[in-house]
Amino acid sequence: MKISHIIIVTILSLTAGCSLFQTAPSNQLQIGDRVVWANDGSDVALVKLENQAGEYKHQIIIKSPTNHEISNTITGWRLHQTGQLFYMKQAGYLVVESFLENGARRFDKIDLNGNEILIVETPNNQICKDAIAKENAAQVYQTVIPSPDGTQLAHIYSPQCGQATVEFLHANNLSLFDNQTIDIIAPMKAQWHPDNYLLLIGSNQTWKITPLMPPPTQISSPICGLPVTSSSNISAYGKEVVINDNQIIVKDVDIQKVFGCN
Repeated sequence: MKISHIIIVTILSLTAGCSLFQTAPSNQLQIGDRVVWANDGSDVALVKLENQAGEYKHQIIIKSPTNHEISNTITGWRLHQTGQLFYMKQAGYLVVESFLENGARRFDKIDLNGNEILIVETPNNQICKDAIAKENAAQVYQTVIPSPDGTQLAHIYSPQCGQATVEFLHANNLSLFDNQTIDIIAPMKAQWHPDNYLLLIGSNQTWKITPLMPPPTQISSPICGLPVTSSSNISAYGKEVVINDNQIIVKDVDIQKVFGCN
């Protein structure tokens, strides 16, 4: 991979008078490793972590990737560490995954004013209790992924071993408008297609699931399984954003790695 252009922005502060990276005996502030582009590629959302004697809290920050003076703290301090993060700027919200105790997780929708509502809370993701190895279990990784334009949410989960269900929700009010279930024989992961249908991808089969247009059909596997929607660490313009040593780093990547390469 040829990298032709790199922008590095040292993050000195995300709020006036508050250093982003501080160290104290019982209180540590640092940037997490979660950073994603808005789905229009205009700015980024990232996570600021606080560790108080092993108890994690986090804040969600919206920031210019090229100017550290431009930032907006979206949330107050929220409990737990974060997992997946999606920033659907054009639709006006983020989806944030949080890791709870005992392997449980939750997904929240947070608007750009910091108002949040629970989408779903999940128990431990291991559905196939008798599987020889977790990586061989016939289940789908439970998650919530916004559609590329942000108008819909797909909640993907396994109701039992050997099945995968997709629930489609309107993103504006979280109302369920469709759900479809398929039988599966291997682990599956989910990915949106730019043409507004969902893919469930396994090692030997791929299912196309279109909202309000059942039944699901098997199709050829996509070229790439990432990104899973239009908001990720790679923008539609071929710019990758990462955090390294308290810096936002933006670099060019192969255009074939952007969402829609399938």
